[in-house]
Amino acid sequence: MPLASYIEGMKIQGRLALFSLCSCAISLSAFCQPSGRVLMIGIDGVRPDALQVAETPALDALVANGYASFDAMNDDITISGPGWSAIHCGVRSGKHNVVDNSFDGQNYFQFPGWLERLESLHPEWNTLSVCQWSPINGQIVGNSADVVVNTGSAAGAAQEVVNALENGDPHALFVHLDEPDYAGHSYGFSPSVLPYLESIEEMDAEVGLMVEALVARPMYAEENWLVIVTTDHGGIGTVHGGNSIEERRVFVIASGLGVDTELVAPDTLSVLGVAENCLGAMPRLFFQGNARAVVPEFNDFVVGATQDFTVECRVKTTQAADVAMVGNKDWDSGLNPGWVFSFVYPSGPGWKVNVSDGSSRVDLEGPPIADGEWHTLSCTFDRDGVARIYTDGVLSDEQDISGLGSLDVDGRLFFGADALAGYGMEGAVAEVRYWNAVLSAAEIADWHCSELTDFHPSLAALRGYWQLNEGAGDFLEDASGLGHHAVNEGGVWGSDEGLVVWDYGNTPRLVDVPVTALAHMCVTIEEEWGLDGVPLLGTCFPPTPDSCSEDLDGDGAVTVTDLLLVLGAFGQTCTE
Repeated sequence: MPLASYIEGMKIQGRLALFSLCSCAISLSAFCQPSGRVLMIGIDGVRPDALQVAETPALDALVANGYASFDAMNDDITISGPGWSAIHCGVRSGKHNVVDNSFDGQNYFQFPGWLERLESLHPEWNTLSVCQWSPINGQIVGNSADVVVNTGSAAGAAQEVVNALENGDPHALFVHLDEPDYAGHSYGFSPSVLPYLESIEEMDAEVGLMVEALVARPMYAEENWLVIVTTDHGGIGTVHGGNSIEERRVFVIASGLGVDTELVAPDTLSVLGVAENCLGAMPRLFFQGNARAVVPEFNDFVVGATQDFTVECRVKTTQAADVAMVGNKDWDSGLNPGWVFSFVYPSGPGWKVNVSDGSSRVDLEGPPIADGEWHTLSCTFDRDGVARIYTDGVLSDEQDISGLGSLDVDGRLFFGADALAGYGMEGAVAEVRYWNAVLSAAEIADWHCSELTDFHPSLAALRGYWQLNEGAGDFLEDASGLGHHAVNEGGVWGSDEGLVVWDYGNTPRLVDVPVTALAHMCVTIEEEWGLDGVPLLGTCFPPTPDSCSEDLDGDGAVTVTDLLLVLGAFGQTCTE
């Protein structure tokens, strides 16, 4: 072959290679991209323990083929506005400034959501946000995604995602499903509440449809998809927003072809020994979730605006949370009428008593007691004077309550949770005593660690005495002899065994979710962004030249440098 013909043939091959290179650069095939793609699914108000009880084959399959934790934490405010802000922005409320569902004062300009960061860095990428709860789109996402859709149902939201996966070229999708939160508020956030479990199972079916459409994409494997599923908060009773473990514990799943299987659980921080009980060893009633004991309505517990009274109880817990240990009120607000024994908001460590007439409130604070030991808590209510609280017989605080009016709700009392079966504690309650008089400091000190007998100086003022030591069943005797018997609603009988204290320090946080998504898409997490989260799966690893033959310089992307290398290899210039 003449040399000139050979050289001309090589030039033709060079132009073909150049054409191939340019075609790759124009089409940006998945092999040539250094990034992955993300489908983020948010399911509102799902308790992880309920998720593990429900029949969820689609989510189970994601867990079996990826990273998962059923002990992740919402370590901030357990309300949807702050929760979804953390999931989108990667920072806590101290930075995004959202503290409730009003979104007042939000700071998304300084801490934008993950979709907005993607669009600012890669405007050519296709992004979609579909929400059943419209404030996520209206407040957080705004117009930062290419397509923003609000739907009235979870099925409608899932179908929007399916349509995009089947007919479009999406790079990042977020979808919000709301049914479990509806069910929790209506029936209860609990693994023992059937409608709540059914709502989770319905969401699993929608997840299955979306994942099925995803894996059916012709270039699914090459596109390097990561499916992230999480929730914003748990719940207790029919509410959330507090600091109990049932409200704070959430789940995170991150599944994809290149994700190693890993289940992250909390570590054991310590195992507390058997709690010393000065009243002796006996069966005790333990409360968790929405379990409680209820004393039916009796006039003896109606105090109006003038009746003095005293309440005493013994408690054992390790959770200094926003709970109702003993009381008569709806604890959703400290201004609701009534009284309650709780903890200093949001996480103690001290215990407290709140009392209100519906327009004014008074709060008294005591020392930390959430140490797994038994403590006697007492409060005297002198209606034209002061209220005093005592911890293990010792005065802790006193406040004037003479200006308060009626403290009545309906004449019932509650142990372990509040009037609406919300704000449930995790621990045991015993020796609850109710008097229609103000006990003296000496009486409280002398009898704080003794069972009542006929020798108590104020025995005539006793109106209720629940030892809670039956050991079985739901009948809880009133030992005062007045017949004010209580009913156990879900409490579990047990003994004073050692308690395991868990360390959640190694489990994911909600703020990790968007950082994980960005890292998977090879977005460099800049220090000046000030994000609180970390990538759960590490950072991305761009494909090598072997996975993209046109990436000649091996930087993980097809660039002008690669074009010049091809031209130079065949003696071509940009002017030829």
